[in-house]
This record gives sequence, structure tokens and C-alpha cells, in this order.
Amino acid sequence: MALVGNLKDIKLANLVQLNCMEHNTAKLTIEHNGKYGFIYFEKGQVVHAEYDPFIGEQAFYRLLQLLSGNFKVESGIRAPAKTISTNWNNLLLEGLHRIDDEDQDSGKKYVRLFERLYTIKGVKRIYVIDSAGQVIAKSTEDLPNSQFALALASYEADKIGDAIHLKSPQFVSMNLNNANIILVKQKDKTLVLDVEKKTRLDLILPLIKKALSSQ
Repeated sequence: MALVGNLKDIKLANLVQLNCMEHNTAKLTIEHNGKYGFIYFEKGQVVHAEYDPFIGEQAFYRLLQLLSGNFKVESGIRAPAKTISTNWNNLLLEGLHRIDDEDQDSGKKYVRLFERLYTIKGVKRIYVIDSAGQVIAKSTEDLPNSQFALALASYEADKIGDAIHLKSPQFVSMNLNNANIILVKQKDKTLVLDVEKKTRLDLILPLIKKALSSQ
């Protein structure tokens, strides 16, 4: 029987550690925003990983950075190739070290905030954009169809504020390109949350405020 779940509930690092300590031979599949990644275990060692266009250790490190996504662990499935020979302990430590290093970079300082926001049901993607609409941080490798759309969203948020005589509304919700978008204005930056259409604003906004208050 396959083990299934979401990385919002259990981190990938914990899944890797569990399979390695149990000396499993298995295939771990991760689906994140329609893109699939795979990690293969053989007798408790990570022997192969794929996350297009990456293969091997680079694919493993990329997958380790994911904060959400459905996963499935299937026992007894052998790897189609052996692309990783590093001991799983060292592999995992190196991956976590890379994440820590990236957290120190300006574009990655929002990682902990993203983790908190991803615990909120209905949140699909998160971006941080500057006043020109440029993405300076993102929770996923997949960018929106157009950065212009994000720039427009930020601009419209300011215009809405002018219309209702608010210098800078903290929250603005809008339907943009068939997506339900929540904008959170923070000084010269805007937090953009792509949420599921059925999400109720009266339920999600207090949770967003709570996540932001923990910054």
C-alpha cells in the first residue's frame, strides 16, 4: 500500500530520513503545480533523483526546497538508473545546508514566511514583487504567465487605495487572468498569493494576518 500525503504536512527531508532509516527500496513521487519529481531509494540509500531538467544530486537538492506538493511512496520499486552515490546522510545535510545558505540571500529571506503561509488551506503559490512588478522572491520555480500581470496587480492595488482614500490598503483581492489573487502591501513590496477560487476571504485573511505577524 502506497503512502500518500502533502509536503505541507511532512517535510521532504523527513520523508527521506524515514525511508533511509527503514532501509527501504522505494520510489518517492512528488507532484508540485503539475510538475513531477522522483527520488529512488535502494536498501536505505538515495540512488537516483529526477526533477526536469535536473537529474541526480541537483534534482534532489531542487526537490528538497519544495514547501508543498502531493507525494506518494511506493515500496519495492527499483531505480531506472544510479545517478547518486553520496551517502544519504551527507546528501541530506548538503541539501539542508544549501537551503540555509539561500535563506541568507535577499531573494530567499521570505522562505520561512512562505512556509507559514503554505499551512493555510487554499494557498497555491506565493510571490513577492517590487514596485516595478519584478519578482524578487517566489515559492515555486513556475512563474506566472506574465510579470506584467503582477505589475498591473500592484498598480491596481494602489489605485484602489486612492479611490477609497486609503494611502495603502493592506489587503486587496482581485480576479486576474482567471486566478483568484490576494495582494498584501508591505511598504515598497507586495506579497501576491494565488489562492483557490473557492477560498473564502473572511476565513483566509485572519490566517494571513497571523502569519505576517510572526515575521
